[in-house]
Amino acid sequence: MMEKDIYLYQKSKRTRLVPGRAPLSFGLHCALLAGIPQEVVKRAAVILDALKNDRHVERLCSENILVHDQLCKEAVEKLLAFDVMNGGDIRPFFEDIFPS
Repeated sequence: MMEKDIYLYQKSKRTRLVPGRAPLSFGLHCALLAGIPQEVVKRAAVILDALKNDRHVERLCSENILVHDQLCKEAVEKLLAFDVMNGGDIRPFFEDIFPS
């Protein structure tokens, strides 16, 4: 299959394509018009600004994310410690990780 770039505007004598980011984009505005939640678009704006200014993008941390991360770490530790070769029963292992 042949790939082809399609530009959604007519190229004029004054317009030229160059590598890199666009100085101005309506992508965030289009996202809002498409129904993307405002908080997601705001986060995207923060990330775009950080990238534009060569800054590190900080991960959003909330209590839910931290709790989920800790549960995942504990599950991985239990999985790594599980000894299937010595007759380990997988049911109690999963019951311990995923209590009802």
